Amino acid sequence: MLTEWVSVRCMVRDISPGGARLEFDGPVDLPNAFHLCLVTADLTIPAVPAWQRRDEAGIRFTGVGVAGNVDNTPKRASKAA
Repeated sequence: MLTEWVSVRCMVRDISPGGARLEFDGPVDLPNAFHLCLVTADLTIPAVPAWQRRDEAGIRFTGVGVAGNVDNTPKRASKAA
């Protein structure tokens, strides 16, 4: 099974135990389920969108956050041989 990872930069404007409000640089089409990766806290939390307007979205956490799983290394495109 192939899993595609897409990283979207955002600013966390509000956060609570149940969810967060995110602000993006522009319009973003969020998937039905995803993981919010808080790089500075080295924390990954499963989430779903609750609402979305223009460049903001409210998300609801669907599970417990896991520490130590955020990979912040630069990604490089692989060249075909």
